[in-house]
Amino acid sequence: MLTVDTTRDIESVMAEAVVDPLRRFAEQRTDLIRTAFVTGSYAAGHWNRQRPNLNVYFIAHADRAMDLRLAAADLWTTIRTELAADGHSLHVDCHPFTLSQQPDAHRSGPPVTITSKVLEEEHRNSRYRLPPTIGPGWAANFLLLTGHPEDLDCLRAHPDRDIEWLRTLHQALSHYRNILDHLPWAVDREHSPWVLVEESCRYAEEAIKDSLALALTGEELRDGRHIALLADWARSAQTFIAERFGPDGVAAAALVAELKEAAARSEQADPAEALAAWRTAQSVMAWAWAQYLPVARELSPETTGLTRLDAFL
Repeated sequence: MLTVDTTRDIESVMAEAVVDPLRRFAEQRTDLIRTAFVTGSYAAGHWNRQRPNLNVYFIAHADRAMDLRLAAADLWTTIRTELAADGHSLHVDCHPFTLSQQPDAHRSGPPVTITSKVLEEEHRNSRYRLPPTIGPGWAANFLLLTGHPEDLDCLRAHPDRDIEWLRTLHQALSHYRNILDHLPWAVDREHSPWVLVEESCRYAEEAIKDSLALALTGEELRDGRHIALLADWARSAQTFIAERFGPDGVAAAALVAELKEAAARSEQADPAEALAAWRTAQSVMAWAWAQYLPVARELSPETTGLTRLDAFL
C-alpha cells in the first residue's frame, strides 16, 4: 500500500520530486540528450502554487529523438510515482491535445503538470522546426539542466508581422477551437467536472494571450512587446487590452479572469458549472477569431485558407 506524505510544501515537492529527477535524467542520458532546460513560469519564479506547471524541453542528439521520447515516457512514470508519495498526481500536457492520464479524483495536493517536447539537433538551422512565435521567451528565461546554453541562441529573435507569423496564429486558433469543440466528448463532466473546467480555462487563456499579438505593429512584435505583455499580464496587458481592443476586449479578459477563478476552485465544480465554463471559453474563442480575421484579410487577401477556421477530422 502506498504511504502518502502530505507534510511537504509544494515548493519542496516540485524541487525534489520533479526537478531533481529531471536533472538526474538529463545528466545520465547524455547519450540521447544534447541540451535540456526548464523555462516558463517555474524558471521565472512566479509559478502557480495551486496548479503547478513545469515546462521542460530536450534537444536530442542527431537521429536520437525517437529514443529520447521513449526514455522520457519512462521518466514520467518515475516522476508520477514520486509525486504520488506526496499526494499529488502528474498530468503530462500533450498540447495541442487534452491532458494525459486523469485521476478519478484529485489527491490531497494539487495536480502537477509537465509540459514538454523533444527537439532535434539536426533541425537547429530551422529553429528546431518551431513556429516563429515559440522560442523567444524560452531563450530569455531558462534554467539549464545539462548541455549547451548557446543551443537556444537561434530562438532569440522575435517574429515579424508576416505570412509565416499569421499562419502560426491561424494554426493555433484552429487547434484551440477544435479542442474546445470536442472537450465535452473527451471529458465526462458528470464524473470529472473539474477537468472540463480546467481545460476550458486553459484554451480560453491561450486564445486571448495569442490574440494580443494581433494588435501589435511589426516593430512592436520585433521588439518583443508581446512577451513583455504576457510577463506583466495583471497590469500592462490589461491596459493594452483596453486601449487596443476596447470594451469587447475588456469583456473577453473579464471572462478569462472568471474562468481562472473557477479553475482555482474546480474541485468543487458540478456538471452544470463545468458546462458553463465550456460555453464561456467558446465565447472567448469567438472573440479571438474575430480579432484575427481582419489581420488575415490585411496580410493575406488572396489566401482563403488563412481566413477559414479549419475543422480537423
